[in-house]
Amino acid sequence: MKRIHLLPALLFMALLVTGCHRPPVQLDGGLLVPYNKVWAHQVDDTLTAQAKEKLFDGLELNIVYSASQHQLFVGHNVMDTIKGLTLQQYLAALKRPQELCLWLDLKNITYSTADSISELIKELLAPYDLLDRAFVESTDPWSLEIVKYHGLHTSLWVESFYYQGIDTASWVEKVNERILRAHPDAISCEYKMFGALTEFFPDHNIFLWHTPADMTPENVELTKTFCQHPSVKIVLVDYDQPIKY
Repeated sequence: MKRIHLLPALLFMALLVTGCHRPPVQLDGGLLVPYNKVWAHQVDDTLTAQAKEKLFDGLELNIVYSASQHQLFVGHNVMDTIKGLTLQQYLAALKRPQELCLWLDLKNITYSTADSISELIKELLAPYDLLDRAFVESTDPWSLEIVKYHGLHTSLWVESFYYQGIDTASWVEKVNERILRAHPDAISCEYKMFGALTEFFPDHNIFLWHTPADMTPENVELTKTFCQHPSVKIVLVDYDQPIKY
């Protein structure tokens, strides 16, 4: 009779139960990001979040602030506050929040609301040990400067020159000015800007969104290309599961 080796069998079963989630990677500035660079895009409801968190270690969600209620809601625009899903409720619905990383796309932050929003975010994230596992994204460098002052991590959403009608030299100058203002942990943009971002800002952490894109062999190969670049630390996807690269 063959001897059964219990330890390898138990380890294999543990992997089946817990998945292949690996410890996060710490970027310069202290932000923690998943070992796997592929994140789930626009996870804006609790049911989707509970499904995605089983597979992905990073979730992106859209956030809007209601000044009248002093509340953060999950949604793409102010009208989404009608749905009534607060960030507090969203976090409470997650099964393993302490193991996840969150990309908070804050849609309506302004210079005048940045202080209040920052304090509220800290209050909501701290109980789940998410302060170093989450970051706030915005196009407004003046607001992000305040968010950074409050000790939160940030990503500066930079414009795509494909839609702005701006020449490359002017675009680089503008992005540099905004980086100097915000001092973000990363810069983020759509995947079409991969070449420009990695050429002109190779020393910065780069976060991309490769969306909308179905999980076709061609798209998966393109996502792999992004992930394999050392400056790219996150790639948002609409895929049902992460990919290996």
